[in-house]
Amino acid sequence: MASITVKQKEAKTITFTITSDGSAVDVSSAVLSFQVKENKDDAAVISKTDEDFDKTSASSGIVTLNLSDTDLDLEAITYTAELKTVFEASVNIDKSVDIEFIVQDAVID
Repeated sequence: MASITVKQKEAKTITFTITSDGSAVDVSSAVLSFQVKENKDDAAVISKTDEDFDKTSASSGIVTLNLSDTDLDLEAITYTAELKTVFEASVNIDKSVDIEFIVQDAVID
């Protein structure tokens, strides 16, 4: 399982490279979403939609997502995140991946 580590209340840009069988997938026409939950069946503590992604390099399978300091105002624990990729020609989720989302304590002076 992939993992992402962030610090409490510190903005973070996350870059995702979407592949299939080791090759980059053109996701420029795909609809992306990203959610972070304490447990898989809980309500999302972070929820991002397609409009939140920078798809400048999506034709090469690369997208970025900015999480603000407010987004990351979370308890310092390990969450479960999910990145979903849905292609317009399909009503099914074509790709979905679970990610270990680790929030570390902020450094306090």
